[in-house]
Amino acid sequence: MGSYSKIYVKSFTATTDDPFRLEDNADIIILAGNVHVYANNALYGSSLSLPGTVAANSTIWFDAPWRPFDFMFKNATAGNNTQIVIIGLMK
Repeated sequence: MGSYSKIYVKSFTATTDDPFRLEDNADIIILAGNVHVYANNALYGSSLSLPGTVAANSTIWFDAPWRPFDFMFKNATAGNNTQIVIIGLMK
């Protein structure tokens, strides 16, 4: 019987309008996975810029290795707290 991939799951609900990251461990690498956005729209990007907008109840897919640590999120509209969920296969 073969080995099984590790599944990474992390969830966070914003409680302020400050930018946030879901993962503080820069060593975690996701081979392929997705980011689900619930409740309210979110902005996303890096620690330098949040140029992306993703609508509530949408999913962002990544088919190449990436680090959750590198991504920052923020409520798109002040006071409308978003929930972000990351699910993926860990390296």
